[in-house]
Amino acid sequence: MSKKQLFTGLILGVILVLLLASSATLYADSGWDAKYWNNKTLSGDPILHRTEPELNHDWGHDRPHPTVNKDDFSARWKRTINVSAGTYRFTATMDDGMRVWVDGVLIIDSWWDSQVHSMSADVYLTNGDHEVKVKYYEAGGEAVAKLQWTAVSGGTGTVLNWRGEYYNNMTLSGSPVMVRDDQQINFDWGINAPKGGAVPADQFSVRWTRSLNLNAGRYRFTTKTDDGVRLWVNNVLIIDRWFDQEESPHTAEINLPGGNVPVKMEYYENGGGAVARLSWTQVAASTPPNTGGAHTAVVAVHRLNVRQGPGTSYGVITTVVRDTAVTLTQRNTDASWVRAILPDGTQGWMSARYLRSQSGSFTSLPIGSAPVTPPPANNGAATATVIRAYHLNVRSGPGTTHSIVTVINRGQVVTLTGEKNANATWVKIILPNGVQGWVNTYYLG
Repeated sequence: MSKKQLFTGLILGVILVLLLASSATLYADSGWDAKYWNNKTLSGDPILHRTEPELNHDWGHDRPHPTVNKDDFSARWKRTINVSAGTYRFTATMDDGMRVWVDGVLIIDSWWDSQVHSMSADVYLTNGDHEVKVKYYEAGGEAVAKLQWTAVSGGTGTVLNWRGEYYNNMTLSGSPVMVRDDQQINFDWGINAPKGGAVPADQFSVRWTRSLNLNAGRYRFTTKTDDGVRLWVNNVLIIDRWFDQEESPHTAEINLPGGNVPVKMEYYENGGGAVARLSWTQVAASTPPNTGGAHTAVVAVHRLNVRQGPGTSYGVITTVVRDTAVTLTQRNTDASWVRAILPDGTQGWMSARYLRSQSGSFTSLPIGSAPVTPPPANNGAATATVIRAYHLNVRSGPGTTHSIVTVINRGQVVTLTGEKNANATWVKIILPNGVQGWVNTYYLG
């Protein structure tokens, strides 16, 4: 081989390496790393691994690939996106279950058998790369899995304290009309608006988010609001009082590992006075030593209901079988009910009577929210029962275009307000905890 041929060969080799490197980068950054399993729990080795240009699937009654089941399959998508600093709205559309993480934080959680529906979450992202991960399962019938995101207008640049996103509706729907840096959540607006001309005095909502740098230990968080409030600490919902109320305090405790802890508070104002306050204090220097970090237990009966709240008056989310291991996060005042995280990530309340603790007494758990006091009985009002769906969406208006307020389960008894749409296919209901919304009459009996 001549020197010229050798030199030419070396040049061609370098070009080939550069092309392969460029192709590999494009392969990683321009699409989703997708894996599929022929089960609903993403267990074992995937049956299919491929790259997909977008996550926008409506398979109907077909299958994603000849090797994948039509029903009872699951999938996981992962990719890195590069964005400019700002607030982004992620919208997931699914049939059946889907979860979405951004930078390791769970922002959308709809992990149950369902009809086609969408859920959204707004996330503030810094300038640069961010990892997005999606998990999905299909139980039966049609199969839909979609995710999209878009920049939300109204950003204010760097937020040093609480990022306050204000909406001119009570459901945190659409784009915020105002985004600002709130030094504290300590507001008593009375009958006035948070900001004239942008946010109304009544029927508005706010979402505050930030990370708090805290020492390890048990913390007591207290909200005081008029009207509704929800509070997440370290991605755990610890206070849920999403109903009209006079100025009322609500308290919950949680064990924290220390370091940067994400906190999110959502609030809505219906009418009259408007108050929104949040405070916290450390009540124990460290996590109780007998928890061993995570407090775990095992189901000791053949089948155990997992409920939305600490008591049998709350709806059933799902059931678990004997010997299922669960992680416990909270308890009610007398430790007769505990809040648990199931192996698939579902969270709910279980009767402590039917659990066998593996980490000491249930009383070592922090106290969670007390049961919601039901509204006064509506004497003489008609009621109905959910009979044609395992999980039924309750919406803010009469139709599927309206946002989802909450989800109720088969067997749930609801009170009818008497309001209905023109052709009586949707009716307005009141739940035992005071939440109101609209449901399709087909699913009631």
